[in-house]
Amino acid sequence: MEEEIVTLTRDMIACKEEAWCRFHERYYPLLLAQAIARGIPAADAPDIVQGVYLRVLRHGKAFRDSGNLEAWLACLTRCETIDAVRRSKRRSWLGERFQQWQEARRDVHAADITDLDQALESLDDSERRLLSRHYLEGWSQEEIASEQSTSTKAVESKLARLRRRLRGELENLNTCKS
Repeated sequence: MEEEIVTLTRDMIACKEEAWCRFHERYYPLLLAQAIARGIPAADAPDIVQGVYLRVLRHGKAFRDSGNLEAWLACLTRCETIDAVRRSKRRSWLGERFQQWQEARRDVHAADITDLDQALESLDDSERRLLSRHYLEGWSQEEIASEQSTSTKAVESKLARLRRRLRGELENLNTCKS
């Protein structure tokens, strides 16, 4: 039996398909049970086992007995489970942030838009066109600089000054309303 483990693990390292089939037949139920025992839902457990298989492939070792191989597989299952839980938390954090951003966008009131329109009226046509091209039409600073025959840095500076002016105008409008 132990000679079988040596042969199995060496053949797996050599990427012999027959060895991987034997490995799957013998260890898939064990790995699936270990993933479920670690709190992974039964529907997600096959993904954990697939991750363990990839780790076995990447870090393959030749073992002399089944006890050591099974201990190593248990360790790999534990690591894969921990990594999967971390990935899911990261995804849900990003999802929450995106949802917050979407809700913040929906909360823009008509009064805010009216204030913005009023603040934009304080700019001349070329300044409004610059803001519109960059922020609404998606032109890059390089494209605008090329069109205006100026440097990218000059466009960047002008956009910064225009944002500052608009912010001041919006603050003045809000102060007058209060």
